[in-house]
Amino acid sequence: MKTIFLEHEEYILSRYRNILKKQGIETVDQLLYEYPSRYENFKVSSIKDAKLDEQIVLEGSIQSKVTVTYLKAKLSALNFLLEVEGQIIRATIFNRTFLKTKLDYGTVIRASGRFIKTMNNFTISELIFCDEIDKEIVPIYKTKDISEAKYIEIVDKTLRRYNDLVEESLPLEYLEKHNLIGSKLLMQYMHNPNSLLEVEIGKKRLKYEELLKYQVSMKYLHLKREQNHTSTPINYDQSLLDDLKSRLPYDLTSDQEKVINDILNDLKAPYVMNRLLQGEVGSGKTIVAVMAILAVVSGGFQAALMCPTEILSRQHFETLRSILEPYNLNIALLTGSTTAKVKKEIVTDLKNGKIQIIIGTHALFQKDVEYEKLGIVIADEEHRFGVRQRVLIRNKGEDVNYLKMSATPIPRTLSISAYGDMDISIIKEMPKNRKPVITEYVDNKNKAKVMKHIKEELKKKHQIYVVTPLINESESLDTANATEIYNNMVKYFKDQATVGLVHGRLPSYEKEQVMQDFLEKKIDILVATSVIEVGVNVVNATTILILGAERFGVATLHQLRGRVMRSDEQPYCFLLAEHKTEASEKRLKMLEYTTDGFELAEYDLINRGPGEFFGEKQSGSMNFKYADLKVDNELLLLANQDSEEIINKEEFFNNSEYQKLYEYAHNNYLLKMEKVD
Repeated sequence: MKTIFLEHEEYILSRYRNILKKQGIETVDQLLYEYPSRYENFKVSSIKDAKLDEQIVLEGSIQSKVTVTYLKAKLSALNFLLEVEGQIIRATIFNRTFLKTKLDYGTVIRASGRFIKTMNNFTISELIFCDEIDKEIVPIYKTKDISEAKYIEIVDKTLRRYNDLVEESLPLEYLEKHNLIGSKLLMQYMHNPNSLLEVEIGKKRLKYEELLKYQVSMKYLHLKREQNHTSTPINYDQSLLDDLKSRLPYDLTSDQEKVINDILNDLKAPYVMNRLLQGEVGSGKTIVAVMAILAVVSGGFQAALMCPTEILSRQHFETLRSILEPYNLNIALLTGSTTAKVKKEIVTDLKNGKIQIIIGTHALFQKDVEYEKLGIVIADEEHRFGVRQRVLIRNKGEDVNYLKMSATPIPRTLSISAYGDMDISIIKEMPKNRKPVITEYVDNKNKAKVMKHIKEELKKKHQIYVVTPLINESESLDTANATEIYNNMVKYFKDQATVGLVHGRLPSYEKEQVMQDFLEKKIDILVATSVIEVGVNVVNATTILILGAERFGVATLHQLRGRVMRSDEQPYCFLLAEHKTEASEKRLKMLEYTTDGFELAEYDLINRGPGEFFGEKQSGSMNFKYADLKVDNELLLLANQDSEEIINKEEFFNNSEYQKLYEYAHNNYLLKMEKVD
């Protein structure tokens, strides 16, 4: 539809045009594509069918003066007599005093409500004025400073005048394939439905279109990356990689072998790698990263490994120095606590290429840090970095290969949405020497059993995590709760164990120090909120006790129990529920017999939504306007399958039926490039 401004439409009074303009609605298409937020069903029933305390819609006329009664603070009631099918009933509306001026003797209304206590007392929840709105299914729009009736009238007139000009945005082939309505009928069904079934038919089309556009745009980004042959292929030394593999004290799993092969193929390609590596705690992602780093360095490039915390950076630094010692490589560590003198040397040696491998925190992408020839950036626990940080580190080199690693199992539907423009590799197979965590759900009555187990583990010189309950209302309450539990633990284990405390409100350096002390076995029991540093390898920790476990999602609980899967010892996880319900007991018992993090992640996606995995602020791309990944995952899979097909069609680039899809994807690509620049 060509742009038609509402200011030229004589049927809309200037004051309404100004109100709409303030809400960002200035054109016909902006008005028509602003769909209702919900619908009220005002299909009238006979009063003969009414039952006590059951919702019903009645139509009648007001037969008395309307009075207002103030029952108490913030509670008022409008009262009047309503004639319905020749029968007089008493009607009440709570907290709608503004309606008094519109409710006159003889006014005909449709009212949705229920009879309370007797069949003569009707409490109204919603109503419409029949002389203003003559619809059974009434659309409710998000409007300000304009009545619902007037807004509906404007939309109806605009729709009648311009519906024939509405253009189809999806190819006919895919509408027919999924039995979806066209754009013109969609407008009718969404703005002026005859039934709730029509609304559902319209919503299905809207959701599919939204998901398809998103998926096509992600596939288009992937395609453009592969077409932009600006990256120098890395000719790595295979003999070095074979030598490293032969020196390992264990055999790589088949999943590790496959992922390494995928990464090596990416490095040989003339376009940049953009890959997500998912692997549960203890699955062996680190050695995959080491192989990738050695490959890049053997090809004459530098490698950077970015970590969210200093302690994890130091741990990776020690691990890489140990594994790569035979190859005489210059490996450096750069964090916020690196002294100015040492940092200056590191910055100089990075710029002139003397340092081949750099490991560190966000300090790696500070302005004064330059690289001679950066070939790969590996981000551990990538989702913990902000978007700006990710862009900055990638821009440190021209067309840098990028590998993101995450120990958080992500459901397939969510990874399609969040990482649709990336290649995804998964390590599911655990190393043969790893024992599965024995997980046990316990209630408060059996707490003594857990404390006895902890004492036995302490006698074996093993360490313990105690995770305190999550309190959504306030981080300060979380901290207070953690402090109380810490004090109780100190008293209970007096002369038996040293106890440490870490929580979100501690300064970063204090948090790092506590974790370092735990790592060095100076602390036997670590009491923590759910901020336990992800990925820190405390081999000696064999037991984790999670208090108030019912407050956490099962994916988070699975992630937390991964903290004790770092050694050959038998690990234990105890889930202690504070407030037992049938639903929470069912959820927690799932973890007793399910060790598949992806299965648990799917459960959390359906029950808790995408924010569970990335935090609400990180879940941006998953917040679709119409689709909901908690319930529309099958539709997403369909859209993903169709987008794969469409992106490989020539028609996508030169057929008018695909023009709007192509424009959407290409504009998204240009926007992404602009952000990176």
